[in-house]
Amino acid sequence: MRLASALAFSLMLPAFAQESNWLTSFEEAKAAAKKEQKVILADFTGSDWCGWCIKLKDEVFSKPEFQEWAAKKVVLLELDFPRKTQLAEELKKQNDELLKQFGVQGFPTILFLDAEGKQVGKLGYAKGGPANWIKLAEEQMTPKAADAGEGAWMTDYKAAVAKAKKEKKFVLADFTGSDWCGWCIKLKDEVFSKPEFQEWAAKNVVLLELDYPKNKPQSDEIKKQNEGLAKEFRIEGYPTILFLDGSGKKVGQMGYEKGGPAAWIPLAEKELGIKSKPAKKTK
Repeated sequence: MRLASALAFSLMLPAFAQESNWLTSFEEAKAAAKKEQKVILADFTGSDWCGWCIKLKDEVFSKPEFQEWAAKKVVLLELDFPRKTQLAEELKKQNDELLKQFGVQGFPTILFLDAEGKQVGKLGYAKGGPANWIKLAEEQMTPKAADAGEGAWMTDYKAAVAKAKKEKKFVLADFTGSDWCGWCIKLKDEVFSKPEFQEWAAKNVVLLELDYPKNKPQSDEIKKQNEGLAKEFRIEGYPTILFLDGSGKKVGQMGYEKGGPAAWIPLAEKELGIKSKPAKKTK
């Protein structure tokens, strides 16, 4: 009788109670996304040590509202970087390669990927529980977000310079304090996040973020690189935008400017000595 009651109770549980539905194989996640015509939600996390990762799981991922939404909209992929738990060597190798491939430099980082593995959006921890987080996620997963260029920001300096040389572009290196510098946040919100800037950037520059956060974790490799570049280029404040050529030589410098993309882009072009057609305005 007890067994029957337990079985009946388990069948009454919401279909969205899906803690076990997190995949760990990138290839399996891509196959599932393609088959189900969904987006991959890839959670780069430090599950047993990262406080913000644990908060995100407790406040959002563990909630029925999120699980119901996720079952309908995304394929869940956990890419874990634990300190106490031992991962299988194959899984550890995969996660390390994906960390480098996508330029992830802090946890938690949530990337939204299409079935081919192309990044279409990015998110992290956000206050407000499942309702607010889902709203932000939906914005990242829309076609507008896919064109927003979040994934275009590189973090590897050498790779960015090599890309600029190959594509005959300049590097736009943003020295920023992304989670504490007010002017950096204003520059991102008023310029870098706008379609006009993203359209211009896609044609003219390779975007490179060199971040100096106070609260977000960073890999030792990225931290060492960024500190070295700040010293090399004598960066004294944030935000500082340097324009570099394909050999890494500085050709221009900017910071925050009022007026949005319409004001910022002409000043950037003056620094670069170029003139492009105005980007199309969007409503």
